[in-house]
Amino acid sequence: MKTKIIAIILLLVLLCTLIAACKQDEVHVSLRFGSGDVISQSFDGLGVEWGTYEDTNKMVKGSWSRVLAAVDKLNPALVRCMTNLDWFVTDFNNYDNTDLDDDTWSYNFNNKQMVNATDVLDYCQAHGIKVAFGVWNVIGNADPEKDIFGMIEGDVTADPRWAKMCADLMEYLIKIKGYSCIQWFVNTNEPNVYGSKGTSKNAYNTTEKWIQGVKNVKAAFDAIGLTDLSIVGGDTTTLITSKPYLTKAADAISDILDNYGVHLYVNNSQIDSGAYEESVFELYSAVQDHDQALGTSKHMYIWEAGLLSGKKQDTDCNELIMTYGYGLRMADYTIQSINAGINGIVYWDLDDAMHFMYTENGTNAKEWGMFSTLATAEIGKQEYRPWYHSSVLLTNVLRPGNTIYGAMHLPEGVRALATVNSDRTQGGVVVVNNSKTKISQDLILDEKIETDGKLYVYLYSEKTLQLDENGFVTPNYVLEGTLNEKVTMEIPANTMMVVSTERI
Repeated sequence: MKTKIIAIILLLVLLCTLIAACKQDEVHVSLRFGSGDVISQSFDGLGVEWGTYEDTNKMVKGSWSRVLAAVDKLNPALVRCMTNLDWFVTDFNNYDNTDLDDDTWSYNFNNKQMVNATDVLDYCQAHGIKVAFGVWNVIGNADPEKDIFGMIEGDVTADPRWAKMCADLMEYLIKIKGYSCIQWFVNTNEPNVYGSKGTSKNAYNTTEKWIQGVKNVKAAFDAIGLTDLSIVGGDTTTLITSKPYLTKAADAISDILDNYGVHLYVNNSQIDSGAYEESVFELYSAVQDHDQALGTSKHMYIWEAGLLSGKKQDTDCNELIMTYGYGLRMADYTIQSINAGINGIVYWDLDDAMHFMYTENGTNAKEWGMFSTLATAEIGKQEYRPWYHSSVLLTNVLRPGNTIYGAMHLPEGVRALATVNSDRTQGGVVVVNNSKTKISQDLILDEKIETDGKLYVYLYSEKTLQLDENGFVTPNYVLEGTLNEKVTMEIPANTMMVVSTERI
């Protein structure tokens, strides 16, 4: 009898455990977005690195129309487009003397790189996309034997000839070609890492030298009437080493800068734990302490956004960009960045065909893109990758000028935003469930939106993503209703849900 009672007790304990486990399989979340939850009153939008292609001859024949179709659907608000001076500067002659004012050179603005750059800018101009245009490197930055310009103090932008060349380039693009879409100039990529080998020819590009270079370039712009062209403050990389550059820049040249820019590549664990958001907020706050205008008249952007997990150092490719997990974490990355104060994000990058890695063993494409138009790419890699689709959902909902609402006290791995446009005719909600548990949620947005009474619901995951006959995202279902009325939905584990008042 005693044995039977013990067995019954154990059975009851087991049943209670199973019931509790079943209950834990789904977590209920109530999301109500109101005026007290605003984190950005005029968001600047999302975009993509769409750089000057190094060699368009390596692209699939006729692929440019496919690139434009992809960008049409992506609908970016921001584009970062980079080039190199030595693609255009010709006939350099320093006359074997140290008088920098005696140096001469000319330009070839009719070559294939400029044609491609203007193709990108033509599109941005026609579609109202704001562009940060800049120069990758000081000429010959990595190889002294190829440094035909002999830039002073090694690999830095403080050489006055650098400022003159940059001004000539921007004068051609803005004053002659008329590209008013160019809002910012990028005064070299990641100045806090170039030249770090410490050789005499490639001296470390110190903050002070970089700041002097920015002053030189700004003076050269002003001298030719480009007084409204802003310079990206920093364009540095990593959370830790960006801080001294940006804070010193805020102290020394805040009158020149209206945008503090960083590149942030982080590991999956930082995204999954939410530690990334805390780190970005710490960086943002440190810069704000030195420039109180940050957050009002000035903003901080991530000009290169991506994930480090999956990166192969020798080829500079990411093996995980083909996975749905990459797209889910980039969506999580986006929400955490915005929560931390970032007002614009540019994803790295659009197309594998843009950039190449030059190694001792040959040349390979940098596989970080949303797709590939390389003629040599495997068929699977030429297709739109999963993170292209997650990016399309985000760029089309989180539009420039929108008010962004945040959400606090969510379950672990769950992040959410709501958004409404300036005239209150369009809105949406983004929820990332980066956890192993299904959630059900109630959604309601207090801000009144005048819509046609339909809600378009998109579920991004390997099991749920739906594409149309052209390979673009299409709604999983359409509901009657508005975000101003409570809507209850379920989101599976490892899934992003986007609810929009307009079809994407």
